[in-house]
Amino acid sequence: MYVRKNIIAAKLCKTEGFMALISDQLRSHMQSMVSSPIENWQGLEDITNIKNLRKGEHYFQHFDSCDEVAIVSSGLFRFYLIDQEGEEKTYSFIQEKGFIVDFFLTWENAPSMVSCQAIEDSTVYTIKYSALVELMEKDRVWSDVYREILRRAYMSKTKREIEFVLHNAKERLKRCMRSKHLDVSRVPKTYLASYLGIAPPSLSRLLREIKESN
Repeated sequence: MYVRKNIIAAKLCKTEGFMALISDQLRSHMQSMVSSPIENWQGLEDITNIKNLRKGEHYFQHFDSCDEVAIVSSGLFRFYLIDQEGEEKTYSFIQEKGFIVDFFLTWENAPSMVSCQAIEDSTVYTIKYSALVELMEKDRVWSDVYREILRRAYMSKTKREIEFVLHNAKERLKRCMRSKHLDVSRVPKTYLASYLGIAPPSLSRLLREIKESN
């Protein structure tokens, strides 16, 4: 009910002109992703809605049929899997100006194999995937934007896999702390430990060692 009310409110505001749906900051970020000028912002706004999610609420869960692409306006999300022992394994975080894309929807049109959960009170712009495809067919620049979104997501995934091979947990933690794409101070330690592939007590020890060495 909370999410549904906010979708309705966003539609009313957009119709009555009381709000600029896509912020200047987000427009600038999306424009920086492509060389061609983005002129048809109205085309994107026409297919965009807003959802508010409370801390702990899921944007989608394992086996859901997620038919949307989302852009984080505010807040923080995590992607996670559940292993055979029933333990949650966090493998990615998405914060402001990040894109929530379910690759199973993009390439296989299949139910999701992962879950996406808000770990702060969050707001996202949502776009139905079918409407986005139609927009991309009409205006090539949006196809270029979406291709760049997928490229960056793939690069992030690949870098994480390489780091697990080349670096120990302490070095992976240091790299997380230096990353401009994630503010680790906002991430609950249980989720951060899972992301690093270590137990929470080990994370506490590593944080203490790093603090003492600085």
